[in-house]
Amino acid sequence: MIGFGQTLIPDDNFEQALINLGYDTTPINGSVPTANINTVTSLNVNSQNIADLTGIEDFTALTYLYCSYNQLTILDVSQNTALTYLHCYTNQLPS
Repeated sequence: MIGFGQTLIPDDNFEQALINLGYDTTPINGSVPTANINTVTSLNVNSQNIADLTGIEDFTALTYLYCSYNQLTILDVSQNTALTYLHCYTNQLPS
């Protein structure tokens, strides 16, 4: 988390996906209000050319995450304790 009530989103494509879903507003500035994401239970960011999902840790209510067909090489969902379904095939993740 950065600043008061802001979550760091360093990947412009991830932030654009959040803008498209209505969780953030333009311009892209590297962060999203944490209050806009911490109650989201399902997130679909498939096919968005995302390389970094930093910030996903503040989606604390997330139960479903769809992030397939991106450029992810690392995916840390260890802080997403409510997560029950993870769909992340066709990335660059190690096996």
